[in-house]
Amino acid sequence: MGVTLGLENALHAESAGLCREVMRCLLNARGVAVAGDAPREGEQSAGRRAREVRTLFGPVRVEGRAYYHSARDGAGRFPFDDALGLVNGSTPALAARAVEAALKEPYAAAALSFSRSHAVAMTPEVLMAYPRSLAAAADRFVRDAAPPASPAGAGAAACACLAADGTGMPMRRRELRGVKGRGPGGRAKTREAKIGSVFEMQPAPGKPEERARVPDSTTYVATLGRKAEFADRLRGEFDRRFPVPPQVTLFLSDGAKWLRGIRRTHFPFAVEILDFYHAAEHLGPVLDLAGLAGKERKRTFRKWRRWLKHGKVDRLIETAQALAAAEGQAARAKAWKKALGYFTDNRTRMRYDEYLAKGWFIGSGVVESACKTVVGRRFKQPGMFWSKKGADALLPFRIALMSGRYDELWLHIIGDRKQVRIA
Repeated sequence: MGVTLGLENALHAESAGLCREVMRCLLNARGVAVAGDAPREGEQSAGRRAREVRTLFGPVRVEGRAYYHSARDGAGRFPFDDALGLVNGSTPALAARAVEAALKEPYAAAALSFSRSHAVAMTPEVLMAYPRSLAAAADRFVRDAAPPASPAGAGAAACACLAADGTGMPMRRRELRGVKGRGPGGRAKTREAKIGSVFEMQPAPGKPEERARVPDSTTYVATLGRKAEFADRLRGEFDRRFPVPPQVTLFLSDGAKWLRGIRRTHFPFAVEILDFYHAAEHLGPVLDLAGLAGKERKRTFRKWRRWLKHGKVDRLIETAQALAAAEGQAARAKAWKKALGYFTDNRTRMRYDEYLAKGWFIGSGVVESACKTVVGRRFKQPGMFWSKKGADALLPFRIALMSGRYDELWLHIIGDRKQVRIA
C-alpha cells in the first residue's frame, strides 16, 4: 500500500512536470501569432520582457513578450497577456478551477486542497483575488438576458415557475451601519440576500402526486441589492429562459409584501400561489388565541389544514371569526385582526383545490432549498463575516455554478479575447 501511494504521487508530480514543459515549449515557440501585436496610435514599442505565468501544471517562464507604452495615457500593454486571457498572471484554466474550488469551501481550505491536487502553490490571498478582479464580467454574465440556444421548432414551455425568498448573510460590522435588524437595539447582524429560482414543471391534471420539476431546469438569481434590482434580475432571467412565453407561469412565495409587489409589477401574467406550508403555519396563532390545547388543538389544526387544502378558506375564516367574536375575546381584538388578516388578505392566493386539480405545485420549497444550498452552504458557515465587496464578487460565480452555467460563464469571460495561436 505504501509503495503504491508513493508511486502514484511520484507519477502525478512527474506528469505535471512533463505538462509544464509542454506548456513552456508552446508558449515560447517561434511563430506564435498574437492578436494586436503592433503599436496602436500613440503607442511606442518598449522592447520585450519576460514573465512567469501560472498554469495548472505550475509556473512557466515566458520570454520575449512585446510591450507597448503610451506616453499620453501613461499606460502600457502586453498583447501576449491579453491574447492568452491571463487573470492576475494565471491562465484562465487555472483561474476557473481555482474559483470553482473556492465556491465549494472557504478560501483557506480551498487553497490548501487545490495546492494538494494541482502542481500549484495556491494561497487564500491569490485565490480571493480571482473573483474580485472578474466580478464585473461575472455579474454582466448573470444579468445578460440573451436567450440560450433552443432546439429548432421548440415551442412554449408547458409551465414555468418562479419562486423567491430572502435569507440573511453574515456581514462585517462596518457593512451594517444604518441597516435595521432584529438584534439588540434594532441592530442588524446580517444583510438580506434575495434569491430567486426559475424552473419548469410538468403539470399532472387530476394527478397532483405525479407533478414534477423538469430535471436540470432550475436556474437562480441572487443579490444583496434592493428589491427593485432583484426584481429586474429575476425578470431578466425569466426572459432569458423563456423567449417564447410559457403556456402557464406560476409565482410561488411565502406571501411577503415585497414579493407580492414584485409579482404585481414584473409578472402580472403569473398565477400567484401562497406557499401552502406557510399558510398552514399561520393557523397556529389563531388556535392559540382560541385557547385550544392538547388533543383538541391537534384535531382542530388537522381539520383546518384539510379545509385549506380543499379550498375551504372562507369556511375557515368564518369559523375563526366566530371564535374571535365569542365572549371574553374583545380584549384581544387587535391580535385576532392580525391573525385573521393573513387569511383574508391572501384568500385569492389560497385556491389550493384548483391548483392541485391542475397538477401545479403549491409549495415554494425550491427557493427555500436554494437559500440553504446556493447561499447558506457557502456564505453562512460558522465564523464567516463578509464584506459586501467580497460577497458581491463571489455570488455571481456561485449562481453560475449552481445554475449549471459555470463553463458558459468562463467562455463569456474570455470569449472576446483572441487566443494565442501557434503558426
